[in-house]
Amino acid sequence: MPPVYLEKVLRHAERELVHQSHLRPTDLLDIYRRFLKLEEHRLKLEHKHGEGGRDLCKKRADVITVMLRHLWNSAWETHLRSHMDKPPQITLLAVGGFGRGELNPYSDIDILFLHQASNAKATAQVTDVVQHVLYMLWDIGFQVGHATRTLSEVISQANGDLRTKTSLLEARFLCGDESLYSEFEKTFERRCLHGHEKEYLAWRVADQRERHEKAGNTPFLQEPNVKSGCGGLRDYQNLLWVGKVKRGFTNTQALVDAQLLTAAERKQLDRAYDFLLRIRTELHYMQKRSGDVLTLRLQGQIADSFGYQHRTILRRMEAFMRDYYENTSLLYNLGNTISNRLCGTAKTRTKWAFLPFRATHREEIDGFVLENGEIEAGATSPVAEDPVRLARVFLLTQLHNAELGPELKLRLRRRLYMVDRRFIYQTAVRETLLAILSRKGQVGRALRAMHELGFLGRFFPEFRPLTCLVQHEFFHRYTADEHTLVCIEMLDRIIDATEPPFSKYRAILQNTARPHILYLAMLLHDTGKSDNEERHAEASAVNAVRVARRMRLRGTDLSTLVFLVDHHLTMSETARRKNLDNEETIIDFARIVQNQERLDLLMLLTFADTMGTGTGRGYSDWKDLLLWQLYRRTSSALSGIKEFRAMAEKARLEIQQRLLKNLDKEFDPAEVVAHFDNLPPGYFESMSEDLIREHIAIVHGFLKYQLTHDDASLRPIVHWRNFPEQGHAEVTVVTWDREHIFARVTGSFAACGLTILKADIFTRDDSIAIETFYVATERLEAVTDPRDRTAFEKILAQAMSTEQFDFTQAFAKKTVRPRFPTYEPSDLPTRVSIDLRASRTHTLLDVQTADYPGLLYRIAGAIADQGFNLVSARITTEKGAALDTFYLTDMKGKKVETEEELAGLIEEVRKRIAI
Repeated sequence: MPPVYLEKVLRHAERELVHQSHLRPTDLLDIYRRFLKLEEHRLKLEHKHGEGGRDLCKKRADVITVMLRHLWNSAWETHLRSHMDKPPQITLLAVGGFGRGELNPYSDIDILFLHQASNAKATAQVTDVVQHVLYMLWDIGFQVGHATRTLSEVISQANGDLRTKTSLLEARFLCGDESLYSEFEKTFERRCLHGHEKEYLAWRVADQRERHEKAGNTPFLQEPNVKSGCGGLRDYQNLLWVGKVKRGFTNTQALVDAQLLTAAERKQLDRAYDFLLRIRTELHYMQKRSGDVLTLRLQGQIADSFGYQHRTILRRMEAFMRDYYENTSLLYNLGNTISNRLCGTAKTRTKWAFLPFRATHREEIDGFVLENGEIEAGATSPVAEDPVRLARVFLLTQLHNAELGPELKLRLRRRLYMVDRRFIYQTAVRETLLAILSRKGQVGRALRAMHELGFLGRFFPEFRPLTCLVQHEFFHRYTADEHTLVCIEMLDRIIDATEPPFSKYRAILQNTARPHILYLAMLLHDTGKSDNEERHAEASAVNAVRVARRMRLRGTDLSTLVFLVDHHLTMSETARRKNLDNEETIIDFARIVQNQERLDLLMLLTFADTMGTGTGRGYSDWKDLLLWQLYRRTSSALSGIKEFRAMAEKARLEIQQRLLKNLDKEFDPAEVVAHFDNLPPGYFESMSEDLIREHIAIVHGFLKYQLTHDDASLRPIVHWRNFPEQGHAEVTVVTWDREHIFARVTGSFAACGLTILKADIFTRDDSIAIETFYVATERLEAVTDPRDRTAFEKILAQAMSTEQFDFTQAFAKKTVRPRFPTYEPSDLPTRVSIDLRASRTHTLLDVQTADYPGLLYRIAGAIADQGFNLVSARITTEKGAALDTFYLTDMKGKKVETEEELAGLIEEVRKRIAI
């Protein structure tokens, strides 16, 4: 407790609180509140002026301690006047964070009333004191965690509940009977710690592992938890708890004295902990409550509050979060290395359990010792004898399916300075790194171990700027370096996967002849992001050339590596935005990849990159379906583009002949011929034979309905097909072509709470519109409930029969809980743009914005009102974000390139979707 500050607090307390026993309880409450308000204001000013996180939390704990002592004295005087006999033994203890002497603003106060009441009268006296203190605390406005226990009850509960034991490890005397507190200390150590070390340490390891798994096993989340996340405050506190139980340590200096840490490492750990406490204090002040998640919005506010001086808010956020990640990664890696060493259970990972059985016997390998699946330093210093072992040790972990031991980790970390420019140009180092990158399914854990110890950025300097780099991108959950490592681990998962989606890519990876090129491309694919360039792929490709030269990669190795890095976004963008049933799209993409090997490698890289955005958030069955469609059609095209064109025309004619041959008696062959004559080639490229047959039947039904009903002209025909395993339904709407058809259909889907995944719009030359939609429920399942279908058809019929149908009321009636949270404009800015390069025949309208019911309806209405013809649409919805591309022409079917018309379209779309 800081003596100078405590004296100041006590003097203030004496002036305000002493000799107030004659006042009413409400008067006392006002005095306590004024006292706290003044002290809290003083602490807040100190925080704003840069006071360290640890010192400020301790000062706040001092303030609460002083107030509790006065409350205790008030309760005790009231108790003595009431009973006038010998009081029972009772003492007040601070436990948990308060016992540690650390309290953030708005944090709970945890206290324990320890007593030795031996009869009913004494118990009643204890109850009076406890209630007096608690009621006052509650009335003041505190959140209080409390318990009232006898000494035997405390010991019993501590041995029965290890979380209770943890909170009592840091118990601190506040006031009351000091002899009872001394007895508690001795009894707790004798009966709860001695002889229980193994049980407690095993539980701490398991609890730590479970907490890390919930936090994603990485400190590098986009919105981390300052308290319980990986590398958060709990990791530092866990180190102290383990140290106290195992060796009686009470602070990090004891770890230095025991030669478990160097003085410099201890300073780094303490500084990191202090920084996190200061962030948590600021978080609580900003939110005016206890809350520990560092959201994107709060990151910018804290960066400003902490005085980061960068020019833009994004750069200030980036600098602040880089400091955060550097400190949390230190706590996570170094702190847990020491904790595991103390517990004697460093081998706790089960992440790589799919790999072959690891060795358990003791064996000397290349100067190191392998025992029980763990590599440790031998009696001598193997790295000093041969510095190349700094790289080779990571290959050994692959070869023997082993982990680095805690002692070896500390030694390697302290040899980091040896990896310099001359070191990485050595032939032996280069060959070792290529060998590591060549081991399919085992690369991720080796590279992660390198990164955790600081070696990865030394071996590959181009990667180093990604360390702790915040990604200001909507779909990325991780920092740039963590995203890259997760992507590599996703590649590893493919090698012997038995469950989709990974198993679908297994054959491609298993047949890959040059895995080191694939893994190296994945390692480098985002390195250009450190330059803050909009087109980071080009900067990443430049880095790939630099690495290839250093690694002595030439010929096809060099060209393939650079190709993969430069085009790592091309395949996903093509699958998402382009019409994959269009021959032109496939041919253009085939010309980019050039050969089958590149296509295979790019397919793997694209899948892993998608899965690596954050626990598979970027992946969906629909996206995977598109990716495979692009892969298979491009693979066919690569066998010969001329043959591909001829094959498409031949397939169209064969479909027509088969349909005519197998035509039902109720259909006239002229209907089939008319269908093929009145639709463009793109229709037959994009539709399956079954769907073409369905369309002919639906058109037949539509025309028949027109002939048999007087009021049929405005009524559409709706046909449903469900695909439960693929998670969507196929809905075909056939009607006469007219303005706002697409808007009316999409508005009807939105009004019923159905999500559109894809839309294909075709209009026959005889003015029959055929619109096919792939839709899903709010839970992204097929539309199996007949009530949903009936509701859609009912509202669509109303919309089609009304000249100006107002969907506003229909949207308002559909109160569906959104599948994803809504986002602020800063989190997901709205973007509306025109692409004239992606297609020779169509103008592409790209829209990115937060998704909401009726969005597609609004966009379609704007397109129609501006005089554009909507030919087809690529609809993508990802965790609450709409990423849609619309293929447009003018009313004559020509591509629109007039600047004035396109500017008007963009302005109208922006206006319509703004809500």
